[in-house]
Amino acid sequence: MRARHVFDERHVGAPGIAHGGAVATVLDDLFGFLLYLIGEPAVTRHLEVGYRSPVLLGTPYLLEAGVQRREGRKLFVRAQGTDEGGAAVVEASALFLVVGLEHFARGGGDAAPVAP
Repeated sequence: MRARHVFDERHVGAPGIAHGGAVATVLDDLFGFLLYLIGEPAVTRHLEVGYRSPVLLGTPYLLEAGVQRREGRKLFVRAQGTDEGGAAVVEASALFLVVGLEHFARGGGDAAPVAP
């Protein structure tokens, strides 16, 4: 999955810099689109984001995500954001759990636990 994204003033954390939570949200959404391509509903179990350098407002970034591996219901995914020069500025890894559609009908409160 590839996407281009430009953070703007709605995402400000410090002058000229995107808020880390906004960056994490965009990466989690990118993973969501990846899951759409996979064709199975899943939910975020764990999300880890590493910031290599400030993510600047008004700067185009290339975001790329892919599946590393699958173990039963567990999907291990990774993503990276690079600037126009190709330098990595942010990276993320996540664990998603594949769920049935009934999970969303009940609000996710009774999801079957999965061993870590």
